[in-house]
Amino acid sequence: MEEWTMTPNSNGDVFRNLLFSTDRTLVETKQLQFLSIYDENNALLGGTNMVDLSWNGILWHYKDLSDFSREKASLVQQLDSGVCDAVYLTKNKFVCVGDSGAVQIYEIIQTNKHDQFQQLAYTCQHDDTVLTISMFANQRNIVTGGMDCCLKIWDVEDLIATYSYSFAHTDIITSIDVKPMCNSIFVSVSLDSESLLWDYRLHQPANCIFRKNNCPLSAVSWNTNLDHLIAIGTIDGSIVLIDTRKTETPLFESTECDRSIHKLLFNPNSERKDQLACCCDNETVKIFDSYREMLQVYEDSSHNDFVRGLAWCKDDLYSCSWDANVIKHVVHIDN
Repeated sequence: MEEWTMTPNSNGDVFRNLLFSTDRTLVETKQLQFLSIYDENNALLGGTNMVDLSWNGILWHYKDLSDFSREKASLVQQLDSGVCDAVYLTKNKFVCVGDSGAVQIYEIIQTNKHDQFQQLAYTCQHDDTVLTISMFANQRNIVTGGMDCCLKIWDVEDLIATYSYSFAHTDIITSIDVKPMCNSIFVSVSLDSESLLWDYRLHQPANCIFRKNNCPLSAVSWNTNLDHLIAIGTIDGSIVLIDTRKTETPLFESTECDRSIHKLLFNPNSERKDQLACCCDNETVKIFDSYREMLQVYEDSSHNDFVRGLAWCKDDLYSCSWDANVIKHVVHIDN
């Protein structure tokens, strides 16, 4: 008998030893996944290590938006799995979701020596990666969705899923967003090519507001100042504007990018509520004027890898990318 057939394959043991070794060199987390800004003195940055033996995650908290270098972070938290999205509940409390399907609540507490992250709650009720999260106006309920095609409404006081919609879509749920100043209505989009408007108070909670045949949907944003206006992004690079008061025909639909739309985000400033920020599966950040047939008013290609996160703070837009950088975009637009 040949010698190789008598020697057991030891690759598994080798990788396990490397994975749990305490003296092996850690790989620097480079791929930034999201950026959430509460105010000028509180921002949360999340990244996933995609080049090591395991995809672990990391959170950085910043008190100064002028410098997002890792050395300037006020707090750092290592996680066992990759991170995908997060939302602030209060200035010192936030919810984080990621690859493991877990929903975690953290609080920033002050001690005698320094601040630190404290995990308040943890649960894992999704069956796959949680890609997206959004918070209702009451700051007590959130909604999550992801690769298990399931939507869950959570009470964050006890981190209990009060509503759970298995197979809410027939494919991966890529993005959700709540209606501004509302505690029960939200919108979801999916790779099944449908956008659904939800009101979990109703016996039949979902209603299709947009479908694009054979074209999966990848992003959605609800205008925080115009509660009837929704922007939807598709994998063919199109942006669609929907008026929820009359959904039979989109207000506008046009191909604005040459790659799949990854994230859309309306400017929360009431004086600039027409501005819609956009990033796709490339290095470019764009801003469109939703009042003027999606006229492009800003473009920047300073990143060197896919842009994943967008966040507004006053009139400035911030973006983070898999190139490990956070860039501030000072948008000067002439009326």
